[in-house]
Amino acid sequence: MKNVQASARRLRWALAPIALALLAACGGSGEEDNSTGDSMAADDDSVQVADAPTDDASVAREAAKAVAPTTFRHPGIFLTQARLDSFKAAQNSANPSVLKTGYQAVMNDSRSAYTYSHQALSNVQVVGSAIGSQEARFKNDAQAAYLNALRWVKTGDARHRDKAMAILNDWGRTFRSFSVQSGTNSAQVQLEAAWMLPVWVSAAEIIRHYNNGEAGWSQADITTFNGFVDRQYNEAAKARTRVNNWAVSAGLAMMAAGAYQDNGTRYAAGLTRITEMIPLSVFSSGEVNELKARDCTHPQYNLEGLAQAAEIAVIQAGDTSVWMWKASGETTPRLAKGLEYMAKSLQSGTGVRNCKGQHLEAGYMDIAVNGYMNRGVAIPNFQALAKARRPDGGSMQFLGFTTATHGRDDY
Repeated sequence: MKNVQASARRLRWALAPIALALLAACGGSGEEDNSTGDSMAADDDSVQVADAPTDDASVAREAAKAVAPTTFRHPGIFLTQARLDSFKAAQNSANPSVLKTGYQAVMNDSRSAYTYSHQALSNVQVVGSAIGSQEARFKNDAQAAYLNALRWVKTGDARHRDKAMAILNDWGRTFRSFSVQSGTNSAQVQLEAAWMLPVWVSAAEIIRHYNNGEAGWSQADITTFNGFVDRQYNEAAKARTRVNNWAVSAGLAMMAAGAYQDNGTRYAAGLTRITEMIPLSVFSSGEVNELKARDCTHPQYNLEGLAQAAEIAVIQAGDTSVWMWKASGETTPRLAKGLEYMAKSLQSGTGVRNCKGQHLEAGYMDIAVNGYMNRGVAIPNFQALAKARRPDGGSMQFLGFTTATHGRDDY
């Protein structure tokens, strides 16, 4: 009977990508493709997940029943009060540090200026495998809100606080819907919402909760912004049915929204999907999903989403399950295996795809190094890669600039 059940599970996972591909074709990265080698079928889910089904995935799916914390911690998406305090102290210290190096990247980004010009839109039109003007506005304004919030924490300059708050308020009051450009699959809005929701709520978390609400964001504006979060969540959550980086981004967005809104149902649903996706994103060999079939960028989206979700889980509940997930008989956490495999591909071109010389995606290098150093898990190749490539910069898909907040000098 066990063999029959296992065979059924394998068949179900093998057929899932095909069914999903029939439902909706996968959209692109939202950025120019920087891959090397064969990039055939870059928009085909059935190709992207051809090697993903495993017994480990079935076990993860059946066992993943995440529980939300009884009380949510604020600030607490990727930055706690303690981390923000440490960030501020380091940036204002006369002593050199990698955190200060990371903050220089923040200051060098024009979106961090309080003179940045934002424009909230009632509708955002998205474009698959590219970034249209409205989509760029939506993404850049989200990053600007976060960067100005960070600069307010560091400097105490009310002009940065006010700029971040104005962006949050204007988008909260104005935005109502997404649409797609002619020729773009309608499902693309799910991915775009999933990518930016953690960025928007990270900015809001600082403005709402830093120093017990020092910014003075009004309850009326907070309530209005919650509607903005809901509209994005309703789209982002739909992407969780995929079996690729879309599902990882959806799970991350659901966790981030749940933590921000003190919504245990949303948080637990997101963490459950993240847990299910760990063995589907990183195979037992360490190979990362979408690396063989697609390019050097999309597999990193899987790693990035998992690492950021792992950080939220630790902050909210001291939950190390994402960082430390292992299949039966494994001694190394699966995410750590994936980070090492990807690092070797980027450093020396080994593995299923030669990514030597390609970019390390912004948004996870320092979070991942910090997360595993804190748990005594060695990831020497990824650690060396992060050290060589930092400071972490901005991303059009995820929250970046992690060297400024999570960078370490002790490696």
